[in-house]
Amino acid sequence: MYYSWAEINLNALRDNIATVRAALPSHCKLLLPLKANAYGHGLEAIAKAAHEFGVDWLGLATLREALEIKAYVPEANILILGPSEPDDVKALYVHRIRPIIVDLNNAHEMNDAARRLHVRLPVHLKIDTGMGRIGFDAEHGLDDILAAARLSNLEIEGVMSHYATADEDDLNYAIGQHDRFKRVIKHLRDHGIEVPLKHISNSGGFMNIAHSDYDMVRPGILLYGAYPSADGRVRKAIHCKPLLSWKTQVTFIKEVRPGQAIGYGAAYRVPKRTKIATIEVGYGDGYRRILSGRAHVLIRGMRYPVVGRISMDQTTVDIGLVNDVMVGDEVVLLGRQLDDEITVFELARQMETIPYEVYTSISARVERRYFFNGQLVHHFVFSNFALMARTILH
Repeated sequence: MYYSWAEINLNALRDNIATVRAALPSHCKLLLPLKANAYGHGLEAIAKAAHEFGVDWLGLATLREALEIKAYVPEANILILGPSEPDDVKALYVHRIRPIIVDLNNAHEMNDAARRLHVRLPVHLKIDTGMGRIGFDAEHGLDDILAAARLSNLEIEGVMSHYATADEDDLNYAIGQHDRFKRVIKHLRDHGIEVPLKHISNSGGFMNIAHSDYDMVRPGILLYGAYPSADGRVRKAIHCKPLLSWKTQVTFIKEVRPGQAIGYGAAYRVPKRTKIATIEVGYGDGYRRILSGRAHVLIRGMRYPVVGRISMDQTTVDIGLVNDVMVGDEVVLLGRQLDDEITVFELARQMETIPYEVYTSISARVERRYFFNGQLVHHFVFSNFALMARTILH
C-alpha cells in the first residue's frame, strides 16, 4: 500500500527544549504551543513527549483542544490562547485549564459565572500591545485592566501579550510593544497587584528582544525546529533541529518521448526523452499545487524536479534516463536524505508562505510516525478507514 507519511524525531524535540531552557533564567517557565495539531506534528504524541521532557505549560487554541490534551496528560498546565465564554467556566475550573480574559466585558461575564459556581477561577489577562487582535488596549485600557484584576472571583495568575514583528528585520515596533507591556505591569504593581506569570515572548521575541523573558516564554516554531525569519540578535547561539520529515514512495516509472504532455491541462511537455516517476502524494495531503514546476524531491540522495501539475493524490517527477531509481524507492519531500536536504524554508519560499503554514498544511491523512533513539515508538493514522485498511492488510 502506497501513501505519504511524516516521521517525527522526538529526540530533536527533547534537545530543542533543553537548548531553549539553557538560555532562560532559572525561574523562567517554558510553554509549548500545541495549536493546529501541534503545528502539524500530531497533538497526542507531542503533548505526551513535551510533558515528559519537562515543558512547564502547554498552549492550545480552544477549550476543545485543551480537554483533548487533558485526556492524554491529565496533570499538564494548560493555557487556552483564544477567548473563552462563561459557559466554559465549569469545565475550566474542574480540569484546571487556564483561560485568557480579553476585555472588561469578558472579565465580568467570567467572574459572574465563577461566582455562581462559588469558585475563584485562575486566569491570564491578555493585553493588546500592538498585534491588533484580541486583548485589553495597553494604551487606553489601563483602568479596565485594573478593574478586571480586582474582580472577586478571578485569580490573576498571568498577564500576557504577543509580539507582531519580533521576527522582522526592523525591531522598533516590537520594542514599542515591549515598552507598552512594561507600562501595564508597572500600572498593576503601582496599585498593589503582583502577577506571578508575566509573558510576551514568542520565538522571535525570545531570540531578538532583550529582557523580555519575564516569567515564561512561548517559543512555538523554534521548539519545532524552524526559525523566525530574522536572525537572532540577542541569542545567536540558539540552534534547534527540525522534528519532522515528510516522505513517500515511487509508485510507477515510465519512459516518455519529447513533446509528450504530463499532468492535468497538458500544461507541461517534456523537452527531451526522459523517464517520469509518479509518487504517491498530492494537494490532498498538503503538497500544494503551487509547488508544480517549482519543487524538487530527493530519491537516493539526488534531487529531481516536480513536473506537470500536482494532482490531488499523485505527483510526477522527471528522473532523467540514467539513474537507478526503482518503484518502491523512498522519496523525501521535506527533510534530509544522504548528503542533501529539503528544508521547510525551501518549501515555504516555493509555496510563497511561511514555515508555520507548511507544517500545518500537512493533512490528517498523512500518517505520523514517531521515533525516539532511532526506534519507532508510536504511529498514528488519523483516518479510521486507513487504520482499518492497514489492519486488514496485515
